[in-house]
Amino acid sequence: MAGAGGAGDEAQRAALRHGLSDLDARLDVDVERGPGARRRFERLVEQLRTPAAAFLRPELEQRLARYVDADDSLARDLLAHILAGACGEEALPALLRAMVSDRNDDGDTLQLDVLDLLDAWPETSLRLVLDHVASDDPGTRLVGLWGLSVIDFGGTTYFGLIADAASDPEPRVRAEVMNTLGTIFGAGDPTQALAILIAGTEDAAPEVRSAAVAALHSSRDDTVTAILVARAGDVDPRVRYSAAWSLARRPSSEARAALERLTMDEDADVLAAARKALGPPTSSL
Repeated sequence: MAGAGGAGDEAQRAALRHGLSDLDARLDVDVERGPGARRRFERLVEQLRTPAAAFLRPELEQRLARYVDADDSLARDLLAHILAGACGEEALPALLRAMVSDRNDDGDTLQLDVLDLLDAWPETSLRLVLDHVASDDPGTRLVGLWGLSVIDFGGTTYFGLIADAASDPEPRVRAEVMNTLGTIFGAGDPTQALAILIAGTEDAAPEVRSAAVAALHSSRDDTVTAILVARAGDVDPRVRYSAAWSLARRPSSEARAALERLTMDEDADVLAAARKALGPPTSSL
């Protein structure tokens, strides 16, 4: 029986190796990466997404890193999905590394696989995410802060770590803090979250100002409205664009006047956003 089981295991391993080689070959020749491309790989992916393929983890991780470097979003997502299914908890470090290096935000499923693993393995996830937050590398910190906001959904435990990152030297990290505090995570300390967002509207980096202005869209405080009106005159079009959307549906005459000025903005995106924020013109009887 043991011999038969061993032979069966070897046959299964051989079949899985063949499946991986087949996937490699098809990815090499299938240059079409448009809609429907994933469906052409479903059978192979499901064949490899089994715990029996865990022995392939080093090879799967190498391929994932290669496709991330090549900015091949289809192949990246296929390999991430296989890794998550085959290796479970052990796949988390490689998938988080892929998120750090990834340059493509085209609606990927890589993040969805990471979210599933964060939910399935909370203790391992928290340890890895906290290590990422403490990293010297800004891209790694960025992924760590994102993961922490997912794990601590309402900001009840780790709000302070996110708040501290508002003074991070990397603008991308500070912008991520603004994005995070504009979600339910900010409910962990609403007063401090609002103070950080207001300070963020004066940040030296336009991407941070833009993120802070966008995150303030739900606040109807008069002070916030005045700040948004001021940001509507920002030198950077990204900030003015965010201001246009955040000023929408505010009843003050100052907000409307700012939006009307933005309908004459030199930037086409800002102009379009302001027009939509104002809504359809009302006809006078």
